[in-house]
Amino acid sequence: MAAQWLAGPQRPLTRFGEKPIFAEGLYRIAQDSYAWMVPNGSWGETNIGLLDCGGESVLIDTCWDLRFTSEMLKMMQPITGSAPITCVINTHADGDHCWGNQLFAQSTIIASKACVDHIHHTSPLAMTAMQHVGRLSRHLPIRTLSNFGHYMNEMLEPYDFRGIRVRPATETFEQQKLLNVKGVELLLMEVGPGHTDGDIIVYVPERRVAYTGDILFAGSTPVAWAGPVENIVRGLQKLMELDVDVFVPGHGPLATHAMVKQQIDYWDFLQENLHLACQRGIAPQHAVHELLLSSRFKDTPFAKWDSPERAISSAFTLYRHWGFELPALPGKLGILNVMRHQAGMAMCMPHAAPSAMHCRNQKLL
Repeated sequence: MAAQWLAGPQRPLTRFGEKPIFAEGLYRIAQDSYAWMVPNGSWGETNIGLLDCGGESVLIDTCWDLRFTSEMLKMMQPITGSAPITCVINTHADGDHCWGNQLFAQSTIIASKACVDHIHHTSPLAMTAMQHVGRLSRHLPIRTLSNFGHYMNEMLEPYDFRGIRVRPATETFEQQKLLNVKGVELLLMEVGPGHTDGDIIVYVPERRVAYTGDILFAGSTPVAWAGPVENIVRGLQKLMELDVDVFVPGHGPLATHAMVKQQIDYWDFLQENLHLACQRGIAPQHAVHELLLSSRFKDTPFAKWDSPERAISSAFTLYRHWGFELPALPGKLGILNVMRHQAGMAMCMPHAAPSAMHCRNQKLL
């Protein structure tokens, strides 16, 4: 069946001031199977799954903050009013997929063990602090710091992290779990570490749908925070083998097998080009800068994807797994340093979306 839009906030622009490539809101994608879709799939513009299992519902992921999670739940009320959410599945531990968990105090929350082990890798308090740092540092006279401040400020501006209490899963598994809810079978398959340490995908065979988490981005540049990238590719190959009509990616529009294959091609392209640079001793940020501004990148379909600068983060992950000696900045300082390089890359790509990340005059919602 064709996806059918049911309800949504009907905003004229995305959270980052872009023209939406699809309508935000709740879609019916198969019998009693739904997706909450958020255009255009940039930072925190996360897709969520909902399955009506005949009197009980399963929610797949929650939003980055309580406001957007509550808004989504209000729009889902025509379904969840008669089929309450009794189970929440987190596909991984990034906040934009699990920081709404606290609104489901009476529900079972399921995730991989690795996801639970990773869920406190950052905190809402740290993100609020980063919002303040971004607002201040964007006005500094030092260009690299002002670029970083602008980038982080615009990334986090749409969200309110106050009041969030990170609630980890109450039930965990490793490798694979078959979940039966009122006779509906969901197959939970661990495919991480890759995007993060604890990635899973959720496959519903009888409804021919799969909820992929951030193993799959559609029309938006994927990122490997944890790696190895080989695991992401294997996860995508596993998706290719599934008998489904529609994939709900972690970010971007509803996807097909062809879009999954295109992301495999992206990872192959990135690895092939960056490995050559790594062998030549070129630092990851410089290798990505050279690649993304090259004609060989501009001639690919990936050049039109949202947030191409995220290749910087993936490059640092790839180099680390290839044994390249990277700057030894500890913990969160290392992450901030990578994001600083990413901000610089975004400023060099004025035609990339979302334009708010590099256009200082962009007016947001």
